[in-house]
Amino acid sequence: MFGEHSLEPLILEIKTRGLHRYHALDKSELSIGRALDNDIILSDPTVEPYHLKILRDDAGKVELQNLASVNPARFNNREEDKFISAVLPIEFSLGRISARILSRSHRVAETKSLASGGRMWHLYGHWGWAVLLLGLCFLAGGLEFYFNSYHTLKWGDLLKYVFRESVLSIAAFVFTLSILERLLVNRWEIKPVIISVALVYLIYQLLSLLAVELIYLFSSDLPTSIFDLVWYFLLVPAAVSIYLIQVTHLGQRKGILLAILISSPFAVLAIMQNPTIGSFFDDFNSVADYQKSLSPLNWHLSQRVSIDAFIEEAGDLEPGEFTD
Repeated sequence: MFGEHSLEPLILEIKTRGLHRYHALDKSELSIGRALDNDIILSDPTVEPYHLKILRDDAGKVELQNLASVNPARFNNREEDKFISAVLPIEFSLGRISARILSRSHRVAETKSLASGGRMWHLYGHWGWAVLLLGLCFLAGGLEFYFNSYHTLKWGDLLKYVFRESVLSIAAFVFTLSILERLLVNRWEIKPVIISVALVYLIYQLLSLLAVELIYLFSSDLPTSIFDLVWYFLLVPAAVSIYLIQVTHLGQRKGILLAILISSPFAVLAIMQNPTIGSFFDDFNSVADYQKSLSPLNWHLSQRVSIDAFIEEAGDLEPGEFTD
């Protein structure tokens, strides 16, 4: 029934993190296991020394025989002693190893282009861009401290602020994405991670300046509260998912789900640290009711009151009563 002649070569795909393994099935009988006398050797400890036998006949049928008593083979998610099929692909698992048998004409996925497009001076193609963007991030963090400081500038305070707000924030995202990428695709992509995180950080700084100006324009802290929610609940997950899909080349669904998972702790932390949102759940509000923000543009929609008019109106007020 089984013979060596006129057999169309098939392909065994063994799924692993990063790069899958492929073996040609060009014989009528092959064995798979951890023992070194198998035709295909798998080193995973959940695979038995002799785990599976693959038989093929001249009619094109493939027979899979389970040889394992521990972690027996599962065919199409069902545990069976024997599985026969002439329809490809055939999916099965050996221990925690997933595999499938394919024909040589099986269609492969489209080729993904590199993030740098193969060009050295592309934004993602040279380490110089990563260093430059990191320098701009630290400069932006220092300027933020300088503009928000009401005291004489002290270099020690400046460096501590930049380290806490810029360096640690960027390092946290770079570390998280790098570890995740290592676990998913079994490789390190430090350069594109740093460049992507630095770009997002600079965008955050620019949008923060716009939100501060809107505070003064509307005489309300609501713009920053809305900005924090939109940033951490929409823009950060969108940026992470774009990176995972376009640079790491994960599937669209997996990339979006992982982006939401990564950004969730930062979103929760942003809500907990937002004084405006916190005032909804607490009798004490750490934010003053009056608007104390300033802008060099001196633009706002509220009616302006001169100092003289304010003093005149204050003189008409009734004196308050002291209570202990």
